[in-house]
Parts: sequence; structure tokens; C-alpha cells
Amino acid sequence: MDELKKIISHADDDYLTGLCNKGTVKRAYKDLEQEDLSVAWSGAQAEVKLKEETCTIRLPLGESSCSCPSRSICRHTITAILWLKQEIEKELQGETKESAAKETKEDSQKNDVEQGPGLFTELLELPADRLKKACKGRRYQQFLDHVRTGELPPLKESSVVTVTLPWEKATVKLLEPFAYSTCTCKSRELCPHKAQAVLLYQLLKGKIRKEDLEELGDKEHIWEAAEVQKVCESVIESVVHQMGTGLSRQSFEVTKSLERLAVIVHRTELAALESPLREAASGYRQYFSRSAVFQREQLLRKLLWIYRRASSLSLAGSQDEIRALAGTFRDVYEPVGRLHLVGMGARTFSSGTGYEGEIYYFLEPDKGQWYTWTDARPVFYEGVKRRPYSASGLAPWGLPCNREQLQNLEFELHHGKAAAGGRLSVSKESRGEVLGTRSFLMEGVKAQISWDYEKLLLEQFGGTMQSGRMTKNRASGRRERLALVGAVRWGEALFDPVEQRFSWCLYDQQERPLFLSLKYKKEERLTIQLLERLEQRLKKHPREIMVFFGALYLDEEGRMCLYPIEVFLDEAECAAEKADETVQQVHSDSRSNPSRKILWSMKQYLKEVEEQMSDLFVSGLYSAGEDQEEQTARLSEDGECLGLHGAGKELADMSRCLGEKRHRMDFSLTPILEATGRLDVYLQACQEKLSCDLALCAMREAQET
Repeated sequence: MDELKKIISHADDDYLTGLCNKGTVKRAYKDLEQEDLSVAWSGAQAEVKLKEETCTIRLPLGESSCSCPSRSICRHTITAILWLKQEIEKELQGETKESAAKETKEDSQKNDVEQGPGLFTELLELPADRLKKACKGRRYQQFLDHVRTGELPPLKESSVVTVTLPWEKATVKLLEPFAYSTCTCKSRELCPHKAQAVLLYQLLKGKIRKEDLEELGDKEHIWEAAEVQKVCESVIESVVHQMGTGLSRQSFEVTKSLERLAVIVHRTELAALESPLREAASGYRQYFSRSAVFQREQLLRKLLWIYRRASSLSLAGSQDEIRALAGTFRDVYEPVGRLHLVGMGARTFSSGTGYEGEIYYFLEPDKGQWYTWTDARPVFYEGVKRRPYSASGLAPWGLPCNREQLQNLEFELHHGKAAAGGRLSVSKESRGEVLGTRSFLMEGVKAQISWDYEKLLLEQFGGTMQSGRMTKNRASGRRERLALVGAVRWGEALFDPVEQRFSWCLYDQQERPLFLSLKYKKEERLTIQLLERLEQRLKKHPREIMVFFGALYLDEEGRMCLYPIEVFLDEAECAAEKADETVQQVHSDSRSNPSRKILWSMKQYLKEVEEQMSDLFVSGLYSAGEDQEEQTARLSEDGECLGLHGAGKELADMSRCLGEKRHRMDFSLTPILEATGRLDVYLQACQEKLSCDLALCAMREAQET
């Protein structure tokens, strides 16, 4: 009874409003003036009789009841609590001054320690795992970022705990029972705002530590090993069936089967398998519709990748191994603090995965890293009007300019967040501060311009990529090698009407070539026209240098090419000093450089191996004949002669397995599929190496001539 009286004496209007609402409390005050009440104390509860109803007041106060039909805390219950509070205050006034002073002093000391009448024990006992789950992943990471930086809002404590979360624009009032806590989002459940407010309360009261929150954040999704293995075995079985049956004997049902598997792996949180399965289904649809863009080699490579990843997942024994292979559905944006960024250009894109939009490119001149911001939107909904590109649209991060001006801007991004590959996020906390316009006089920008194409080739394609040079954009599906390239001379722009390709050769100071190359498409028509006009203008008004910004790649002819995104003319004049200071020397490569003839022989051999693998895929491994076995054995011998021992070994294993098939009834495709998968990985590595060597050879031959 004493505990109940103490709780009632501390229950102010804020607490009572939390139990019901402000209107009910106001009505209770009016009813209190007209009611004739009496109380009967019984153990740890009080029975209060009103004129028409009887209320039972107990701990916690939110569990009190009334004889009226109301299922929640009604005005009669609030009236009874207010009356009891008045009666308790009268009792205190009737005690001796000494007792009252002593009790007041004790209460004051207790309040100093507990910051309240002991109403919030339940808040401290709420499990952190439950609160973290209610934050729904991304919001918990956001909350953790504020804890790390010490940006914690103050708590206002009375009979309720009031917490304002500025990054959520929400205010939470916590009280006991916790079910009666309120939030400005109007949710009656445990919303992310309430969960963050309770975690803040537990942190400030010492119930949990920052280290506990960090450890809790490290706990990711937990996979059931048996479930993962079962799902992966289904994926493997499907790929084995497709490889054994062959492309020529497949029915359209295979697309539905792959889509079903994509749904299953999605539910199992195996993100790395979902997208490849859907892409394989899309490849089959292209095949059945006789699409001109279908390539059986790409479909085969996709199926082999799925087989390898599913096999690795099925053998993974620990959560760490599964997590490393399972992938993620969304990019994880981590705080990067303050960023000094310079806009470099933008381009539109349209991906095969159903998205289109614009990508904006920025250089961090202090560290030489590239960042991108993507404004992507889905276009796979039928009948939905596509939102057109607007250069006059507002720039992100609160910058006072439009998107066209953003491409020429120098600014600081405060509280920025970026995913792997430098993809920037437009979060609520991120704010931009304009510093001026882009200038090539900045040392950081000037240092990024490549005037030596051989050095650029070796840096970008000859070995380990430099940090920040390669960016991966999930929406566009492209991995880009970004570069600023300076040219001191250029040839005549050409357009091949047969190949429908625009080509323009640029030269560095050592006469090494770099090609601007664009395949004609509707989306590239304007870019090609602008480059043609630029070439004609340069004939009338010659310039000493130009600087291009774009994405580097190696074409099928063994040339280093640049997909142009932006060209700088007047600004490039500021970089002429850097071009003059460039040391004119040939960069020797410690590796042996075989002749162009040998390189082309290897490239032709790799093409024949790919065709042989593709033929086996079309006919099906179960139907492979003796002639295909002999062809595989011959390619194995040729690989050994060319020094491609990895290809020779795997092809020999494939030939041996195909030979055993004719003499066994219980033939398993597992050994030949594993050999085919290893061969596919080896071929990709060889093709990358050969492309780089061919480009280097072509560059040096052009320099000599």
C-alpha cells in the first residue's frame, strides 16, 4: 500500500496523459469537482467508489480497471487517481513538520539518484536484442553513428521520460507500463523511434555501454546452416539438369523454375544468388524469343558462376563463411565524415535490370578518390510514365544550385555517407557547403590528369587496382575505371557505317594512342554529334591540349579506349604546365612481352575453348559425342603447347570425364562441372591479362611508327 501511495503522489499530468490522452485528463479534473468519492484499501490496491462506477487502482497504474464498459484507461480511473493523490497530500500535511521534513529530504536524495519515483524499471529491463530488431537494421546503424560521434539528445525526466530524436524528427514519451508510451509517429507498437529512445535511456542510466551497442550492431542475420544447404542443393540440382540436358533441349519452363529459385534464395537471405538466377532466366527468355542480343556464352558463364557460388555456400560451416558468400541486398552506407568534392560531369544510363537515371561524378582531390551519386528510378512497371531527366532539378545535400551547376561545383560534404565503390548517399544529416567552382589549378585535380598512356594502362589494367580508381554502381550494373586523360595531339574522327561505331584517336607526348570509341545507339546519338562538332571546331580553332574525363576499357582489338563523359577545353589550359613537366620516358615493364603474333594466337585459342564449352552447353553433357571428347582433348594439348597449362589441365579432366561417360551407367556430372567452372575462371583471368598485353603491344608499336 505504501508503494502504491508513493507512485500515486508522483503521478503528474504528464504521466496521466501518457496513460490516456490530454482530453481525458481535463475531463477528469472537471468530474473531480462534482464527484463524491470514497476509498477502501485492500492490500496493494485501492477500490474507489464514484457516483456511478467503481475503480480498482493497482500497480502499475496502467493496469487499473473500472466497472464502466471502457477497455482502456477511462476518465473515471483518472478521476480516482487524482482524488487519491489529493487525499495522500492531505495525509502528508497532517503529519509533524519533523517527519515531513525528514521524508522530503529522503525523497529529494532518492530523486537525485533515480531521477524519478522509480517508475522506469521496465524500461531498463527491455532486452537490447528486441530493441535493435525494432530499429530495422538501417535505423540502428544510423542511431549507432550518432552514439559514436557523441551526438546524443538530452532526456527530460519527470513522471515520464521525454526524448526528442532530431535525426528522426520524432518525440517519444516513455512511461510505465511501457505499452502506454507514445510517439509522434502515432504508432501503438514498438516503433523504431521508441526503440531508440529506450536504448538512449538505458545508455544514460548505465544499463548498457557503447561497447554493448557496437557488439549488438555486429550481430547480423543468422542463417540456418541446414536450410542454406537445402536451398543450395536445389540450385545445384537445377544447374546440373540444365547443363546435362543442354540448351537446345530446354523448355520454356526453365525460366519459371529459375524465377522460383530466385524467390526461395531471397527468402533465405542469399542475395548473391538471387540476381544471377533472375539474369539467367532473362537470358533464357532472350533465347526463346530469338533475341539478337542473346549470347549463349554469357548464359553459360552465368550458370557456371551460380554453380560455383551455390557449391561454396553448401559447404560453408560457420556463420562468417556464409555471410561472406551470401552477399547483401542493398549497399551499406558508412559514415565518411567531411568530404572535399569537385564535380566532374554526369551521364545518363539505362540498365538491363530495369532501372534508368543519371550518375554524377565527383573527385576528392586530397586523396584522389572518385565518388558518384546516382539518381535511379525503376522503369519495369508497365504503363508508368517515365520521369524525364531535368538538368534544372535541385541538387542534393541542400546545395543552392541545380544539377547542371552541380557538375562544375567545388563543395564540402558534411556528415557524408558512402557505400563500397564510392557511391554517395543523400541522407538527412548530409549537408553540402559551396566553396566555389571547379578549377584545374588545384594541385589535387591537376595531379589526377594522366599524360602518359602507357603508365595509365599499367596502373588500370596491369595489376592491382589503385584505391578509389574503380567504382561499382549497383543500379547501372557497371564497374567503371574512371580517369582524367590529357591529350596533346589527336587524329581525325571516324564513323564506321558498317560497325556503326564512332572512333577518335588521342595521343600523349610519346605518341601513344588512346581511342574515344562509342557504339551508335539512340542514347549515344547526341554524344557522338557533340564529339563530331568538337573535332570540326578544333580544325578551325586549334588548341594545344584537351582533357577528357571518362571510363577506360579494353576493346576486342586490343586497344585501350575511353568512354567519354566530359571534355574540358578552356579549363585544360591551366593544366598545360603539368603536361610540360611530364618526363618523357618509356616505362619499362619487368614482365616478358611476347610478340603480337603470339598474343593473337593465345587469344584465338581462348576463343576456340569458349566455343567448345558453348557447344557442350548447347548439346548437353549427357548427349556429348565422341567427336566432342576428341576436340576437347586436342584443345588440351594445344593449351600445353602455348604455355596455358591451367587450361590444358582442366580440358584434360573434362575429356577424361566425357570418355568415362560412355562406359558407366551411374555417370555424375559433378566432376566435369567442377572442371568446367575452374576452366571458366582461368579463361577470364587469361583474357584480362591478354587484353592488357595486346593494348600495351599496340601502344608501343604505334609509338615506334
